[in-house]
Amino acid sequence: MADYIRENGRADVAELSEKFGVSRVTVRRDIDVLVEKGLAAKAHGGVLSLENKLSYETPFHTRLSRNSDAKRRIARQAASLIADNDIIILDAGTTSCEVAHAISQVPKRNLTVVTHDLYIACEIARSGCAELIVPGGTLQRGVFTLTGEDTVGFYRRLHVNKAFLGCDALDCSFGFSNRLTEESSIKRTMTACADEAYLLFDSSKFDRKAFSLVFSPEELSRFTAAITDCSDPRCADLFARAETEFILC
Repeated sequence: MADYIRENGRADVAELSEKFGVSRVTVRRDIDVLVEKGLAAKAHGGVLSLENKLSYETPFHTRLSRNSDAKRRIARQAASLIADNDIIILDAGTTSCEVAHAISQVPKRNLTVVTHDLYIACEIARSGCAELIVPGGTLQRGVFTLTGEDTVGFYRRLHVNKAFLGCDALDCSFGFSNRLTEESSIKRTMTACADEAYLLFDSSKFDRKAFSLVFSPEELSRFTAAITDCSDPRCADLFARAETEFILC
């Protein structure tokens, strides 16, 4: 079924049920598995393949439910690195959203959070766990993210203690990439303005390429550490060659 969806780009539940001779309930259950693995996204009445959609931005709530246990472990590890009086950047994305939630559970004194993700901003504002700063920018529909020159320019004028970046895709030969070029420039700028930068990603992001390069394999040395649940030895070796700490959750 996964091969059929990938080859056709998308498929309806009824079509898959007839094609494979199984019930629609079974088809929906299989689709849920593909969505959880990050290989597909639910569409009206069916499913959309993401394996060849290098620049497709998956809706936020679809991404939020994927690999949620791994994201929470990564987030707790990231939050443990935050100290009292820190000024930090939280990149847009669902793993960073889990970091925001982890911070609210064990708040730090005099913490300042900067983010261009409005969902994360609402989490911080709701919990009151930190001073909140949100840059200007243009809202990307469906993903709660601000982008544009106003956003990049804002980060260029900052100096922070720590930045926590999310990752759309990571490949041993291509490096760290993102679906949207607008977000790639923001990620590079955030990394440059931080004393320490951390790359957060779950195992579904490894061995994949997205449309826009953020950092080549050699440039991963810009990160203080990578925090992940990915146990693939090639992943650990990628960061070892960059002399970047590899933290396995």
